[in-house]
Amino acid sequence: MKCTRLAHANLRVDRLDAALRFYGEFLGLEPITRGEADGKGAWFRIGGAEIHLTEDPVPQPPSKRHLALEVDDLPAARAAVLAAGASIEKEEPGRRFWTRDPAGNRLEIVGS
Repeated sequence: MKCTRLAHANLRVDRLDAALRFYGEFLGLEPITRGEADGKGAWFRIGGAEIHLTEDPVPQPPSKRHLALEVDDLPAARAAVLAAGASIEKEEPGRRFWTRDPAGNRLEIVGS
């Protein structure tokens, strides 16, 4: 057996509406039709993979677990994250930065 690709990653969000704006409007991910799933959620396509959001109002402690998203314009991504009201936690100028979505999920944004 050999794993061949990442199909999707699922993230817990406490407010689906805020996550939809962050991932759809600010990060520009493509929303796709959500398959059969329980509860509230949304799916987005990114390259050949998907990000699945599942609404769960139970607070989760901050963690260093994260997704790394590659972007074609790092300064524009940084501006979009700041416009969304998120902060930059750590940065390697010109290479990458780390931020959190509205639910506190950590994201590494990497320039291509």
